[in-house]
Amino acid sequence: MTVGFGMIGAGQMAHIHAVAIAEQEAGRARLVAVTSGTRAPALAAEFGAETEPSIEALLDRGDIDAVVIATPHTAHLPNVLAAAAAGKHIVLEKPMGLDVDECRQMIEACDAAGVSLSLAKISRWLEAIRVGHDLVADGAAGEPIFIHVHRLFPGYPNTGWPLDPREGGAWLDWGSHGCDLVRWFAGREPDLVVARFASRRTDMPDLTGMATFEFPGGLLANLIMSYEIPGTAATERAHYTIVGTEAVVDIHAYGGVDILRGDRREPVYRDERFTDANTTWDEHAPYFRRGFAAQIRDLVEAIEDGRPPTIGGEDGLAAVAMATGAIRSWREDAVVRL
Repeated sequence: MTVGFGMIGAGQMAHIHAVAIAEQEAGRARLVAVTSGTRAPALAAEFGAETEPSIEALLDRGDIDAVVIATPHTAHLPNVLAAAAAGKHIVLEKPMGLDVDECRQMIEACDAAGVSLSLAKISRWLEAIRVGHDLVADGAAGEPIFIHVHRLFPGYPNTGWPLDPREGGAWLDWGSHGCDLVRWFAGREPDLVVARFASRRTDMPDLTGMATFEFPGGLLANLIMSYEIPGTAATERAHYTIVGTEAVVDIHAYGGVDILRGDRREPVYRDERFTDANTTWDEHAPYFRRGFAAQIRDLVEAIEDGRPPTIGGEDGLAAVAMATGAIRSWREDAVVRL
């Protein structure tokens, strides 16, 4: 069986997903058609696909089994509802929706239509994070006590749709990743959150933020995000540290995992291009591409095997609930129970 994919969206993330589709084993997946935006013809031509004039025309094609939705956040809900109604399986970029209600509508629509909804949580497919998660899940750190996550980056987009406040802001954009990861590492649902945000830019009020989640059993998780660091020397796209009763698991999302016991730091995993904490990759890096290819392969196998995708709608909903709960805590100056 060859899974035919349609692409809704034609920006940077759509291109990354198109590469991931092309890198599946021969005969398992192909990009059939692209729609939405002035860049659609160029993306389609690059991958030997066709261009459709509308989402409706793309969804009406019988040779498309699944769609990748890589659009602005405000378009996620209507696009998912339309794809589900057309009987298409879905890979949906993060954040799943703007709020919990949107997420629930998507889950209900996909369940009713009998289609798979796979959330594009690329962090879970990156090799370093998977190695680190397995260490924690297997008890290498003992009982987890504290999880620390941070993202430090010099600047948020200065143009385009991410600046529209209707799209949810910087925290929802990245926090949907960070919240998903701490929930995954914790292996349980959080009870409450306290958060604060600030910004030196009047058009983006949440470029720097801190959110602390409490999980059952006294496990705490702290997420720190800033797009306001002065220069690239301190850049860390994603760094996860899990403190346990027996050891510390230290994860640089883009290629390195160490375990710290006593006064010793033991390397566990290194990507061949990983150098230090500042290592970041563009979309062409093999490490990055392997993660996206694995994400698409999971949906292909889910369709073939008749199983749910590894990361589904409930995961997307939980991440949005955590991220929007943090925003509510900030706006209401309150502890928010989740």
